[in-house]
Amino acid sequence: MRLRPVHNVRDILRGRAPRSAYKYEPLPSPTSIRLLQLQYNRATDEIRCSLHPFELKDAPPYHALSYTWGYPLTPFSELPRSTSFRKLNSLRKAAHAAHRIRSDSRYFPISCDGQTMLITANLHDALRNMKRRAPGLKYLWVDAVCVNQENLFERNAQVAMMAKTFIAATSVIVWLGPEDQFTADAIAAIDSISSMPKALWKKIGYTDFFSDRWHEAVGIERVTYASWLGFIAMIKRPWFRRAWVVQELALARSVTLVCGSHIISWKRLNSILSFIKSKRWYHHLSTEKIRHIAEVQRSPGIYRDFLQSKTEFVMAATTLASTRRYINDPSPTRPPMPLAKLIHSHRETQATDPRDKVYAFLGLADSPFLSRSQQTPIKADYSLPVQKVYTAISTSLMLAQGDLSLLSHVQDASRTRTPGIPSWVPDYSVVLHPYPLAFRGNCRWSACGGLSWQPPADASMMRDLGLLGARGYRVGVVCGTARMPDEVTSQAAYWAQVVDLAAGLAQYYPFRAGGKAPVVSRVEALWRTLVANTYSRTHVAPDECGELFIDYVLNLQIRHTLTPWAQAEKFLPHQSQSWHGGEGVEADEEDKRIVPAWHKLLEAEPSDSPYSPSMYRARIASVVERMFRGTYAPIELAQLQHEFDMTVGEYRRVFRTDGGLLGAGPRSVAQGDEVWILGGAVVPMVLRRVGEGRHQLVGEAYVHGYMHSSRRDADDMLVEMEDIVIE
Repeated sequence: MRLRPVHNVRDILRGRAPRSAYKYEPLPSPTSIRLLQLQYNRATDEIRCSLHPFELKDAPPYHALSYTWGYPLTPFSELPRSTSFRKLNSLRKAAHAAHRIRSDSRYFPISCDGQTMLITANLHDALRNMKRRAPGLKYLWVDAVCVNQENLFERNAQVAMMAKTFIAATSVIVWLGPEDQFTADAIAAIDSISSMPKALWKKIGYTDFFSDRWHEAVGIERVTYASWLGFIAMIKRPWFRRAWVVQELALARSVTLVCGSHIISWKRLNSILSFIKSKRWYHHLSTEKIRHIAEVQRSPGIYRDFLQSKTEFVMAATTLASTRRYINDPSPTRPPMPLAKLIHSHRETQATDPRDKVYAFLGLADSPFLSRSQQTPIKADYSLPVQKVYTAISTSLMLAQGDLSLLSHVQDASRTRTPGIPSWVPDYSVVLHPYPLAFRGNCRWSACGGLSWQPPADASMMRDLGLLGARGYRVGVVCGTARMPDEVTSQAAYWAQVVDLAAGLAQYYPFRAGGKAPVVSRVEALWRTLVANTYSRTHVAPDECGELFIDYVLNLQIRHTLTPWAQAEKFLPHQSQSWHGGEGVEADEEDKRIVPAWHKLLEAEPSDSPYSPSMYRARIASVVERMFRGTYAPIELAQLQHEFDMTVGEYRRVFRTDGGLLGAGPRSVAQGDEVWILGGAVVPMVLRRVGEGRHQLVGEAYVHGYMHSSRRDADDMLVEMEDIVIE
């Protein structure tokens, strides 16, 4: 057979070659797949291959390729000269067409069955790498080649059997992309941590990350901060956040990761991810935290620009590993993973097609997925608009669970991207910040007590009209809000207005259930609200957190009063990542605003309060003395700062209600919004009235004193129950 010439990328961009010349033959049956066979010829760098159809049950041994369609590296990576992306970048400049040449578009030609097929730059690099380094591979399954992406019927059918395709594969080969300047450091971190026996992990603590001696206790090579930065850069690669990767990895018999010339076993990568999760070091693994370490400041090396990027640890990587461990648990008592948990746990993932933020998890969920109103499995249908897909899946999840827990997974309105979506339906295409309050630990919130949600008799009201019926009672109207950290000029300006909100509370906090709750002062109500009454995943937060809170405020004041100490102490691991930009004289002057507001709050404390002015003065004297002795360690406050970040931080706004309640709600909460307890919702909800009996959801909230209840509490309070509709 005479082979047609393979056009080059330049010809394709200039319109001298067909955009796509390959014509797929229809698959013999809905249960058939195509397998790619590479032709290995070291004499040429050209990629030639052929496609062969097989019934999945009769297919020969094959390997499935997992990769990302777009750019596989970080924005700070230096591209090796041999990559297709280097060629693509040069052609962008030559063609003056950077605006129309996307990294995930098909510009690179290969010869398939004698015809020209166009593939993406990253897939081109992956196939070239396999052609050079793995000539023994006979058959591959590659989604972009083996599935006719232009045929909607075939695409739907192949997506439906994707799980079976990966289960049947001999192994999954992960192409992370070419190596960059950070790869060697990342490999060093992986090798060192994975060499440590798991039994020794208990010798390492949360704050040991900032010590350069912890490795000696477990007998491994020191993991330098450069190695940690390299690892952060590696898992920042898009592959770790790709939605389809969850299924591809979870169902794989074995997994091998390829990064340029480096081969990484999944066992080694899983080891370091498990270690980081168990030690909660993901709190420390961010460029904002590491760049303040003296060792890194002295010698940033290749990470000088990367350290300014505000890059955080990609939690999607640890969740990915956790899902694989769960799915591969051989225990016969292991229950199937609910679809809701899969979708919510992997909310941080990304997909080119927003519908895949749902469809990518169907193959892993309990099958078939049933709800009270729908007795057929949910199937991928790419003919449906995104808004319809998200509303339909949310309706099914809510009916299956029989409660309103899904409302806690709705993002702030400022982050919504999908047009036309009801306010109660999560926009699964965007990352959810902050994490729902239900993820804080063993809190067992029960704001609704014994009040349940009554599902509608006709699900079409939810699915087709986007209307959610609910029943509950209003506990207050928002009358005051604090500005967010990015809305003020300094850290002290933020804290001053938060303290002002607390100063407007009654002397003793008005709990829901009369005398059943302990007497709590303004200061205690404030700090318990700011941590959602949870510390280190334990609820109720211990009283010692109050002492830490006092130290935190003291540190805030002293650090900007004792200038020599403030300048010498460059590294402040307890600080929120929101505050590292507020340095300089202007910020120091504004930080003094916290002093009068804080003293006003303390002076209003009862005389027997542990937060009275006399106790505060004694504490400040002790802290100053320890500072000058060199025994004061702000690192003790790192856990408290984490609790602040999880409860309020960059994503939740502190508010006060007209009834004197203090809470932390969505960023978009505003004066006039209403705080409700809804049947079937274990945490309070902030709603915005848009008409008589009609509301829009603003989001969940922590409201101190209203997070636990029983049906009797509601009866004792003589609350007026209302039926409402959320649009």
